[in-house]
Amino acid sequence: MTEAKEFNSSEIAAELPEKPEKRFSVTERIFAFISLMLGFAFVRYTVFSVTGFVTTALYIVIITAAIFFIRKSGKRLNGLNRLLVAVLYLFSTVFSITDNRLIKILDVAFLFVIGTYFVYSASGEKKRISRFLPFEMADAAVFCPLSDFGSELHAVKSAGSDNRLAGTVKMILVGLAAAVPLTAVVGALLISADDGIEKLFNNIFNAISGIDLWGIFWQALIAIPCACYLFGMLYSNAHRDGADSFDELVYEEKLNNARRIRNVILYTMVTPICLLYILFFISQANYFLSAFSGRLPQGLLYSEYARTGFFELVAIAAINLAVIIIMNVTAEKGGTSKPAGLRFYSIVLCVFTIIMTAVAVSKMTMYVSVYGLTRLRFYTTWFMFLMLAFFVMIIIKQFRFDFRIAKWGTAVFTFMFALLCFCRPDALIAKYNIFMYSSGHLEELDIDALTEMSDDAVYELLKTDYADREEILTSRYARHKPGENQNLSSVLVGYELERTQ
Repeated sequence: MTEAKEFNSSEIAAELPEKPEKRFSVTERIFAFISLMLGFAFVRYTVFSVTGFVTTALYIVIITAAIFFIRKSGKRLNGLNRLLVAVLYLFSTVFSITDNRLIKILDVAFLFVIGTYFVYSASGEKKRISRFLPFEMADAAVFCPLSDFGSELHAVKSAGSDNRLAGTVKMILVGLAAAVPLTAVVGALLISADDGIEKLFNNIFNAISGIDLWGIFWQALIAIPCACYLFGMLYSNAHRDGADSFDELVYEEKLNNARRIRNVILYTMVTPICLLYILFFISQANYFLSAFSGRLPQGLLYSEYARTGFFELVAIAAINLAVIIIMNVTAEKGGTSKPAGLRFYSIVLCVFTIIMTAVAVSKMTMYVSVYGLTRLRFYTTWFMFLMLAFFVMIIIKQFRFDFRIAKWGTAVFTFMFALLCFCRPDALIAKYNIFMYSSGHLEELDIDALTEMSDDAVYELLKTDYADREEILTSRYARHKPGENQNLSSVLVGYELERTQ
């Protein structure tokens, strides 16, 4: 009987290969410090400040810095990545052209998603949008940045251990220290020589003394994880090898492995839902036809008629979309060999959703024609049109398997979101209501509702004679103090305030 060999933990650890130490290039070390500054600027001028011109400039700097980093890592931008860069620069201007806070928040989310995907796509030199786009976005926004989240701190530490770089920093600090007394003497002489210089220095001193140091401390603290995320995203993508990237063949195999449910089981599960939809439409036929014919059903107000069923519609659309995805992913027979039954049920669910959405749009149109636009009515209408577009694309996919729904879905969403951002909803709502009131279609113009909106709507109202300019401008005075991070609408309202005073 052979004697068993004993192992201890130290011997096992000695035999394991050592994890290679991360090495950073000069560009990466420099960008580690740039990431800290950009992270602080992001927190200060996007999270803790009213966004505006400064935020637009900040995003342009971040995008440009990311492009420079990618190019220095040896990657070239192809047509798709240049298009993504154009989209990023374009939507960075949203902060400057509108005062609508919700639009700005949505724009931050949009730029985050597109920005992370751009870095992922450019680093992988992808030439087209894959049909596995959701998986790639998850990798771009979560897995890649978090896999190298601590690289920022390692890069900063390695920069400090570089004798040549550390020596340069020390010489710069010595030079600045030596310049302090000389600068103080020159400043004192200039102040005594010119009253204008004295006022300039007083303004600078007052601005510095008014800085909230405690607030800056918290902003700097929050900026550290932001910088780690930014640098980790760029560093991980720059050093990503082929094994780390999402391969379409790999995901195709995973989808094939998920096809384990017999088609007849899925058909049986979905059939009762479809029958329920048919009974519902038959019983409510007169109610739905009233929406398309522009007639208000008896016993209902316009507001009740328009609002009834909208949130239920959103829930039903989400359920139908989930059912369609589950059916097409888990059906035993699917993919390129999708049978007619699977296509039929997918189309039926889409058609039911489209009909209900069209009815809801018609009801909202009747409501708006009588009572005018509000933010909620505008946003819900925009969202319903977006849903219509996506369910139509799903129907097209059932007839043409090679239809790239990820590509066209991204294009449609970007186009619809551009309409939402660049039409400046508050300004559009104010223009529409003012026009409908002046043409006699609206019985009254809700001045209070318009003044409670952003400066986009207020400026449109100031151009008319329907409101008290003095009252509006007085209520807006606090929003237009000098030095505030303003946008175009705020500047225009501030100009009207100065002209009135």
